[in-house]
Amino acid sequence: MEAKHKMAIAGSGMVVLGIGLGIVGTALIAPAVFAWTARFVEKGADGLTAKFEEASKTVGTVAGTLRRSFSEAKKAGVAELRRSGSSHW
Repeated sequence: MEAKHKMAIAGSGMVVLGIGLGIVGTALIAPAVFAWTARFVEKGADGLTAKFEEASKTVGTVAGTLRRSFSEAKKAGVAELRRSGSSHW
């Protein structure tokens, strides 16, 4: 009976030791996982910001081109109206 009692105590001690080592391992891994997650989120945000900046530049370029085209068309239209408008007005 005493041998079974000693084995039960030893088994319980090993279970407690295993739980303790699991807690210590989790405590050691948690900061690394947090750092990896933060780095991943930061890279994702940087990539998203870069895409928004690129899209903004493209929209700005298109808007500038359209504005120049409309300005040139307006000038040409006004000039045409002045040339032909004097006889129509």
